[in-house]
Amino acid sequence: MFLGRRQEGNHELAAIKVMLADLAKEAHFVQMFADEAKLLGRLDHKNISKTLEVGHANHMGYIAMEVILGRTLADVWEAARAAEKLLRFDVAAWICMEVARGLHYAHELRGEDGKPFDLIHRDVNPSNIFLGYDGTVKLFDFGLAKTQGKVAQTASGIVKGKVPYLSPEQLVQLTLDRRSDIFSLGTTMWELTTLSRLFKRDNDLDTIRAIRDSEVPDPRVLVDDYPDELWSIVRRALETDRDKRYPTAKELADDLEAFVKNQGTTDLTPFVGALLDHHFPGERQKQVDWLERTAASPVIKNVRTMEPPAPIPSVPSLRIGDISMPLDLVRRKKITAPKPG
Repeated sequence: MFLGRRQEGNHELAAIKVMLADLAKEAHFVQMFADEAKLLGRLDHKNISKTLEVGHANHMGYIAMEVILGRTLADVWEAARAAEKLLRFDVAAWICMEVARGLHYAHELRGEDGKPFDLIHRDVNPSNIFLGYDGTVKLFDFGLAKTQGKVAQTASGIVKGKVPYLSPEQLVQLTLDRRSDIFSLGTTMWELTTLSRLFKRDNDLDTIRAIRDSEVPDPRVLVDDYPDELWSIVRRALETDRDKRYPTAKELADDLEAFVKNQGTTDLTPFVGALLDHHFPGERQKQVDWLERTAASPVIKNVRTMEPPAPIPSVPSLRIGDISMPLDLVRRKKITAPKPG
């Protein structure tokens, strides 16, 4: 991933995704990259990373995406786990609600002919969810997404996605639908609200067995004051029988929104940046300074920019709000769940 800039107009910055030179020699990977670029060009939703441009330069395909400053949800999970402080339940539910909104949009996507893409992300997990200092919550990395119009197809016997977040139907290679992504988001919700790992074990084989058995511990036993209403939502998202699962991500998002409102809050956007400030003090300004220095530097062809102070995946807006709020974003009680496997 590179940081690029338009050479004309407003010199807009973008995160540039290109293929590795050795992969560019493989027809299958070239087609996968082309499929991803075609798909990303059609996605336009506030909870999905935005693509600015796709094209070719120097015989190399590229995807130019917006840049956002912040951290992945996986980073936040690790920091919260290390501090032994749970996120507030409404904040965790809000983040997952925003992801579900983006997922539903992607699942409903249609082509110019009006036919559904039947898009399935296949890799929903905390590493592919980005939280911005401006309060945005974005789902990104559709490189493994499955659609009807995709040219490069997955070979039989190959399972794609991060193993601890696979759905049971992915393991047995049933024909997938949107409910597979809902299960993966359910796993993410369970882990975010307990700060424990759900299915991950010491090796992939044991992890696969855990997903196959789908024994989901009741978080109310693990975490003090875990809300019954939230557990009902998480449990339904994690139903092994997908006919009992949420049929759409919209219905999941609606239930999460109702839970958040019942907690006495509505718009938790400002809390996202404050949450990052809580777990990564001082990093916001470091990222802003880095981006400003990079934007002000002269354009030198074929020279890589300086490394950012923290990983900055391709995602949304460069606008950084000054959110400095004395918010109690974490619950002070230590969790009673076991350490992650």
